[in-house]
Amino acid sequence: MRFIYKFLQLILGAFFALLTLGALGLFALYSHYEPQLPDEAELRKIDIQVPLRIYTRDGELLAEYGERRSRPVSLSEVPKNLKMAFLDIEDARFYQHQGVDWKGVARAISSAVSTGSTNQGASTITMQLAKNVFLDADKTFERKFKQTLLAIKMERNLGKDEILELYLNKIYLGNRAYGIASAAETYYGKTLGELTLAQCAMIAGLPKAPSRYNPLANPERAMIRRNYILKRMLELGDISQLDYQTALNEPNTAAKHKTEIDANAPYLAEMVRADIVKRFGEENAYAQGYHVYTTLDNEKQTEAAESLRKALTAYDFRHGYRGAEDKVDLGDLKTEDDMRDKLSTYPVFGDLHPALVLSADSNAAELLVGETRVTLDFNDVKWAREFKTEDRRGAAPKRVSDVLKAGDIVRLRQTDKEKNTWTLSQVPTVGGALVSLDPSDGAVRAVMGGFDFYHSKFNRATQAVRQPGSSFKPIIYAAALAKGFTPASVVNDAPLEIPGSTWKPENFGGKYIGPTTLREALAKSRNLVSIRLLRSIGINYAIDFATQFGFAKENLPANLTLALGTAMTTPLEMATAYAAFANGGYKINAYFITRIEDRNHKVLFEETSPRICDDAAEICTIKKPTDQAGDKQVTGEAGKAGADKPAAPEKPIWETPAVESPKVGDAGVYPAAKRIMSNRTHYQIVSMMQGVTQFGTAARAGRTLNRKDIAGKTGTTNDQKDAWFCGFTPDVVTIAWVGFDDMAKLGEGETATNVALPMWIDFMHRILKGEPSKEWERPVDLKEADLGLEVEEDAKPKKRSQAANTADSSFQYQNERDLAPRRPAPAAGQQAAPRPAPQRTPERVEIPEQLF
Repeated sequence: MRFIYKFLQLILGAFFALLTLGALGLFALYSHYEPQLPDEAELRKIDIQVPLRIYTRDGELLAEYGERRSRPVSLSEVPKNLKMAFLDIEDARFYQHQGVDWKGVARAISSAVSTGSTNQGASTITMQLAKNVFLDADKTFERKFKQTLLAIKMERNLGKDEILELYLNKIYLGNRAYGIASAAETYYGKTLGELTLAQCAMIAGLPKAPSRYNPLANPERAMIRRNYILKRMLELGDISQLDYQTALNEPNTAAKHKTEIDANAPYLAEMVRADIVKRFGEENAYAQGYHVYTTLDNEKQTEAAESLRKALTAYDFRHGYRGAEDKVDLGDLKTEDDMRDKLSTYPVFGDLHPALVLSADSNAAELLVGETRVTLDFNDVKWAREFKTEDRRGAAPKRVSDVLKAGDIVRLRQTDKEKNTWTLSQVPTVGGALVSLDPSDGAVRAVMGGFDFYHSKFNRATQAVRQPGSSFKPIIYAAALAKGFTPASVVNDAPLEIPGSTWKPENFGGKYIGPTTLREALAKSRNLVSIRLLRSIGINYAIDFATQFGFAKENLPANLTLALGTAMTTPLEMATAYAAFANGGYKINAYFITRIEDRNHKVLFEETSPRICDDAAEICTIKKPTDQAGDKQVTGEAGKAGADKPAAPEKPIWETPAVESPKVGDAGVYPAAKRIMSNRTHYQIVSMMQGVTQFGTAARAGRTLNRKDIAGKTGTTNDQKDAWFCGFTPDVVTIAWVGFDDMAKLGEGETATNVALPMWIDFMHRILKGEPSKEWERPVDLKEADLGLEVEEDAKPKKRSQAANTADSSFQYQNERDLAPRRPAPAAGQQAAPRPAPQRTPERVEIPEQLF
């Protein structure tokens, strides 16, 4: 007996010790997380939001913020049928539990054990409110614990009716509708009091999966859910048999009662939203019903999204398959409805849809995607060699089952909508950005800050501060041209010793070509030529020159590495800088908002960025009025007005005031853009950058687009961490960038030519299709020799008329000799100057550049 007594004493002692430790542990967790929970005032808060509407330049709806525009309703305004529909399906014991329904938890566990089904939920309305409104959506123990604590805290501080009222006003119900009053307007165009019993049940069925049970997107499934709720209400005695039968016979009457989003540019929409909040404050931004018109071109935005996603996916495929996004136990999903419910928790990113692998063997795999089953064969997965490192992949798969396993959550891309065919894909981990703007005034026409805004809200177009690499070299070369160098100037491409420094800059591949013209050096991105050029013109001079393009001085290193692009900048800043190359040499500012109106359409703000006009003018008066749907202004062809030639008289876009003195801010009056490059310097540097796309590192662009009016520069930084292509025509500047957010290496061979350039080419091919080629204005006195283009030594320069200069402002390379310029013939009585080096045939290969 004594032994049994001691044994029991030991067991009880251990039990109480464990109980004490458990209680202490829970107290410690509570003490840690409780201060992170919202206070009582925050819990009671209901946001009253009047929409902030954002439009494209053509007046298409781009985004809408603050959609809880229908007033929050008190619980007394909620019809009994609607209230009971929510309670019966979401939390029948709402008025009995204290935030956590322990009976419901026990029932769910019992059901799971006895039937293997997880259909019995244990999440109360209070817990749903805590999760959906005050916490993030991470599926972690920490979030679940905080959700439970917050639910208990809400029950202590708020009454049951207050909690239910908050829930009904804040719950997301699909189609951008938050709260029951908004949902009634969205789906039925009614007030709450006008809803039928069947409509109440339909709305109550949305919280479980707002997209899957949406009466507009999935009417059949929504009707099944509605009828189940009606049956539940009948079983619990909240409606009569007659009410049930009448509602059961009512057809689906849901229809669109809100303006649909016409354009898809969430990165730009977020830029606008942040700007409006900065201007008017957080509360006013969503409460005043502002209408904001932007510069966005919807067609170009669509092409930008496709081109960026295509380029990032191509890079991702080259580096291998990272495996399933998630794994589930198919044994826990007894029915296809369970499977679809599970899939609905994974959002669509771009054109990549979540799919559940049902089975897989050597030849094929069956998957569930959306509402349908699809089959993938070996051709759909054969690309998926296992990712090892950025430079190494695993062996090629031999069977479908080498790639896919039952229970895998993967991503599929639809290849043919009519045939319902799909292929395996994955969300790229590499980041990218594409910015396209109008160089005549800086209006942003398209912007992509990543693969998908809802996958990563980090806007790489405006927030990724990176080194531009060799895409910065045109700034250095333009500075040298402005100081007296010409494209024909010869600089030695050879190793360089820097006194007092251990830095030994190299060319990509470690090869050198000796004395070379600046034209060829820029086209082939010779690092040593750029460094010698910067040393010759002076670092301080180059920095001052670069700041005129919009680069911040503090982001420009005051040393020779500046020649290789060690500045810090963003894709949008690069687009702004390159606009000066496209528009004739003028500094413009990028902008994306043209006009802000209040709810009554009174204009509160109108954009007044600089416009290009006479060099001597301080203001520009635009004759064509602004289109009230957006910013359709005619600002003329970039660069037509300059020191050498005025704007074409038949279509003037500016005029110098004669009698009256208009002011900036008056209708159609803008500041005059400042010239930062002379006509001569501008034309020289652009012709050199055309060489980049003709026979240099971006020759693929010239071959593919087959246009003479494209120019630009590639840029690759150390260890292939950044890949750029910055290119333009007289009407469009587009910047493409690819890199990892954590500065990881892109991999061997992943230079700008292979990564960023294809994105740029694809986008420009789309938007330039059918557009005639244009030309930059060539200064009258600029000779072929001044451009580094070959002329006959014994030929006298022919005098060119102004009209001839206009017609022949572009150039072509006729043969290999045209790539290595000769010097012009000496003037009468002068002795010909000796050549700096023997003539050689320039390289004709594409040599990617790299910063060392």
